[in-house]
Amino acid sequence: MKKAIGLLTVLSFSVYLAGCSTNTGTSSSSGNGSESASKKTITLWTFADTHKQYYDEMKAKYEQEHPDVNIKIELLEFAAMFDKYTVIAQSGGKGAPDLIDVEQGAFPRYIKGDVPFEPLNEYMETAGLSDAIPKGRLDLYTVNSKIYGIEIAACVSALYYRKDLYDAAGIDVPSLKTWNEFMEASKPLIGSDKYVLSGSEKDQGLFEQLLRQEGGDVVTSDGKIGFNTPTGIEVLQRIKDWKEQGFLSKSSPEGPQYWEAFTKGKFIAAFGPDWWAGQLVQNSPDLSGKWAAVPMPLGGPSSVQTSVNGGTGLMLSKFSANKDAAWDFLRYTHLDTNNIVESFHIINLFPALTSATQAPDLHKESATTKYFGGQDIAQLYADLGTQAPSQNQAWWRSLIGKAWDKYEPDYQAGKITPEAFLANVDKELQSLIDAEQARK
Repeated sequence: MKKAIGLLTVLSFSVYLAGCSTNTGTSSSSGNGSESASKKTITLWTFADTHKQYYDEMKAKYEQEHPDVNIKIELLEFAAMFDKYTVIAQSGGKGAPDLIDVEQGAFPRYIKGDVPFEPLNEYMETAGLSDAIPKGRLDLYTVNSKIYGIEIAACVSALYYRKDLYDAAGIDVPSLKTWNEFMEASKPLIGSDKYVLSGSEKDQGLFEQLLRQEGGDVVTSDGKIGFNTPTGIEVLQRIKDWKEQGFLSKSSPEGPQYWEAFTKGKFIAAFGPDWWAGQLVQNSPDLSGKWAAVPMPLGGPSSVQTSVNGGTGLMLSKFSANKDAAWDFLRYTHLDTNNIVESFHIINLFPALTSATQAPDLHKESATTKYFGGQDIAQLYADLGTQAPSQNQAWWRSLIGKAWDKYEPDYQAGKITPEAFLANVDKELQSLIDAEQARK
């Protein structure tokens, strides 16, 4: 769920394995000189602070309802967590967690060959939950008809903007229906080191979101390369124009400095999914009451008012010693209507779970609605969800970034056009795919 997602950490195998302990699946404690009843310990790894916040709430409830189970939640750095699990999986599973949050962009690294997660189809069928999550959200974590992850969030995108600044300038944002109208109206609010949107030196993330808004994707529905198209060229040109016109910054701070830039008014709008708004609420509390959200403005003729970006599936490790107990906690956190509604109020993740999207309690006052000036943002997400485009998966999708990075410097330096850039990335990506397949 990623601005979420872009840190690289390289650790040696010895460090990984030194930090791993055998997962026996049980723990015991003693009191007054006698050993108490043994408890099952379920370990869950996550990379997201917001997810951990929700899991901690569920852990307290679950352990009270299940005194024979101990839930251990561990927060790890994004890249390090996936590198660590890869090493563990390749080393026979020693030290593996029972459950692990796998960001959809990281999932492809695990789906060539033996998938190190437990298929969930039978668990879902037995629980009568096979249709509980929309197919589009399950497809991100499905390989050869086997479902390996359960999504917590719908990940539909909206446009967020500083309502106080736009209102003071007499700009009625809800009436602006296209990107051209929105950017043109925003001109009085930009200036030296002040932009409408946060950009970066690498356009791939923005490109993918806007491409999906136009009905495309980097991967086609039948698993082919999908970005080198007239629509892809149009979207990349739009991003280029925004930078040249001062609407979009050419670089962006990272970490806490990113949110500080919003607090200081360097960026006055953003578009992104529910989890982005949740991070805004958490990291820029001083701006409470100053933001509002509307559907994304339209771009080209096939454009819709939203996009999808990211996603994280909670997965059951194939190495878990307590699969049934681990599945039960997964079901509790991701497939229980009341708990999923609570997750929205805790961390603003609009539900992927269909029953939760229809729950009246989803619309009650929360920290998020207060932050957005009393707006029922859940209703906005619900309305946009009916238009949400597909986000397709392929084992080679993680190779796009490598191909993209090869030509990004020349593109940003103006040495090649958007058309030539996408053509080069397409060709390089196909070469990388062919090389990987030749290794089989």
